[in-house]
Amino acid sequence: MEQIDNKIVPDGGWGWMIVLASFSIHFIMDGITYSMGLVFLDPMRAQLSLDRASVSAIFGILPAVTLGAGPIATVLTNMYGCRAVAIGGSCLASFGFLLSRLWANVWFYYFTIGIMGGLGFALMYLPAIVSVGLYFEKKRTFAMGIAVCGSGVATSVFSHIMDGIVNIHKWLGYRNALVLEAGLIFLSILAGLLMRPLPQEPSEQRRLEQKLRKEAKQKQVESASFSQNKSESSKNNVVEGEPMFVVATIEKFPSKSFLHQIVEQIDLNLLKNAAFALFTLSNFLASLGFNVVYNFAEDLANDANVIKDKRSLILVLLGVSNILGRFIFGFLGDRKSVNRLLLFIITLSVSGLAIIAAPLCGSSVLHHIGYASCFGFFSGGYVTLTAIVLVDIVGIDKLSDGFGVLLLFVGIATAIGTPIVGAMRDAFSHFSRPFFWPYFIFGGLTVLSGIILFAVPYLKPKKSSGNKVEMVCDDLYPGKDLSPKGEKQENV
Repeated sequence: MEQIDNKIVPDGGWGWMIVLASFSIHFIMDGITYSMGLVFLDPMRAQLSLDRASVSAIFGILPAVTLGAGPIATVLTNMYGCRAVAIGGSCLASFGFLLSRLWANVWFYYFTIGIMGGLGFALMYLPAIVSVGLYFEKKRTFAMGIAVCGSGVATSVFSHIMDGIVNIHKWLGYRNALVLEAGLIFLSILAGLLMRPLPQEPSEQRRLEQKLRKEAKQKQVESASFSQNKSESSKNNVVEGEPMFVVATIEKFPSKSFLHQIVEQIDLNLLKNAAFALFTLSNFLASLGFNVVYNFAEDLANDANVIKDKRSLILVLLGVSNILGRFIFGFLGDRKSVNRLLLFIITLSVSGLAIIAAPLCGSSVLHHIGYASCFGFFSGGYVTLTAIVLVDIVGIDKLSDGFGVLLLFVGIATAIGTPIVGAMRDAFSHFSRPFFWPYFIFGGLTVLSGIILFAVPYLKPKKSSGNKVEMVCDDLYPGKDLSPKGEKQENV
């Protein structure tokens, strides 16, 4: 069988349409996810007569399923391609949001918005990332930076527009607003259609391999048929009209079940790597409070008596600062002279301090914009640097496996963090600052998630070199010579 090797990396051309498609998906998906707490928390609580914990769990399940379903999205993308999976995810998420219009019930919302919407978003998100990676090589970081900025832009736009439609001007009830968002999600089909498959896409490789195998089988059958006909003709033993059956033996490769392929995407053996285990714990702690700022910014401002018409500005500026953070920290992370681990620790620590400061901002909208902008800037850096530091720890060959495990724990933390903060807010409702202890605890955990990473260089796997055992730390401390004799270590 001929070798399947038709790698094409445009690094431009139609690749910029792929960037546009990815930007659009991030814009719609993250815009809805990060604005739901601001837009829907109060009207849903009023309609359902429930506490914050019960309602805010909807907004926690949605991003948790989006992240946790990463292995499912990976397997489907490898099987059917970015275009088909992105379109299917758009249809599923749109249908989930549309169904939520039918019945005002929190358990129904957990399923339609949280599970159906989250799974659909997962199927949209992965192709949006993978497709850009396939179309770019030399300009990959720049292209990916533009694509993921859709998230920050959306946070600013969606929070302002949807809050005005549902809460301020009350042009739509929240149930009709969910239908509007279902329509916007459905438009993501157009972005999916832009994702032209390339020969190196796993699904295309799989399709071409099946085609070649089918052609090889056909040639083998024809060859066997020709040989038998020739042999029979020479012996004059051919009976006219008699059917001839030829058995061709084709090598079959063992196929794996869909569930087995999903399990393979979550390689828990990586947790035996102490440095990776600590990195996973850090991300788990940080993710407990990551969505809290988005989901409760409006509620916090309401408790502090911030002017209602000005509250949407908090998330607007959070989104703008998030964009700047992604660009700036992405640029710094590419510099060889920069200590990427230290930079990552700083982003987590400052993000945690911003969360702790949030309940102390009083009624001034400028103070609330200040903490939100600080959090947005440094949390944007945290998101950008996660993959870079992960590669430094586990190596590029284990990036996919490492991300699969990481997203599993991040998804769990995201699911439980938001409802816990909502429940704590209700429990401390008699305090002058009901959000003080929830934000202090979760902000403190975020700070802790950064501090514990100082131990990573001491937990890195050791490699033997002759009779010596050397610690591999060069990726985490670039430009520094940490070997016993000043020799350059190998990258992990």
